[in-house]
Amino acid sequence: MISPTPTKPKERDYLRFQIDDVIKDQIENLLVGAYIVGVQGLNIGTSKPLDMKTRERISSWIRKLPGFEILDEHEKSITISDTSEKQVVLPVLRRQFSTTKYMLGGLLRALETGETEETSRIVSRDDDVDRHRYFVERLCHIALHDPAYARRISITRSDCLHFSLAAKYIERVADHVCGAINEIANVEEIDPFLAKSGKALTKAYDEATHTFFSSEANRGDKRRTALTKASREAFEALISAKRMSVRLSKREASKRSYGPHEALILFHMERIASYCSDIGEVAINRIIEKRIHGPSIAE
Repeated sequence: MISPTPTKPKERDYLRFQIDDVIKDQIENLLVGAYIVGVQGLNIGTSKPLDMKTRERISSWIRKLPGFEILDEHEKSITISDTSEKQVVLPVLRRQFSTTKYMLGGLLRALETGETEETSRIVSRDDDVDRHRYFVERLCHIALHDPAYARRISITRSDCLHFSLAAKYIERVADHVCGAINEIANVEEIDPFLAKSGKALTKAYDEATHTFFSSEANRGDKRRTALTKASREAFEALISAKRMSVRLSKREASKRSYGPHEALILFHMERIASYCSDIGEVAINRIIEKRIHGPSIAE
């Protein structure tokens, strides 16, 4: 007997959590963890009246988690629920990639000009990148637990793995962009090597982005030929990013007279290049899988 998988969405219960003074300082971890794994609602309670400082921290973090809203608030409890319509993962992931590209462009301008007036605006976008990562991981967790939901948003189990990894790597890139920009403000004169490397780094990021999403654009009768071209581009992008990571690492470790701030800029740039190569590896895995298994349910 062959029975179809139930199509009715699973009902997800509210997570009820009693906090005390010991874990109040880790309330952010509780909120983010519950959000990412797909909890539909969260009830936070305490044995005594919840202080205003903790309430403000909860409210601040809720604004970083798309779809989560505080629906009910009492003296000793706060109820949080998911009020959003579920979104398709790819558009959210594309936005995360594009926001980070904007930040990387700001880093390049700062390296070329030494100007850091726009630093605060660029760094503030890091919150958006974090938010998008949480959202991607949340949707992937829900899809893994709910096959009916996975079919509705057209995502496979392997896609969940690849998208979660990519979201994490992009979030790391954004963190290192912020770290490098903050150090530039402390350098009187930028080494031309750093500005030149900034251009190469931006190119490596563009190539990693292109290869990651290339398999989504290749459809139809010429799909296999297109995937072959995409796989070749992905390997080239991976090799280029790895070479750059090694070059920056050697420069950082050389005996050249670098101050502490320039050394840190080099470190952050090397890590960005390394994460670009990681994204390239994920892209290659996606392309290989599509060649082996053919079109996914998304197609």
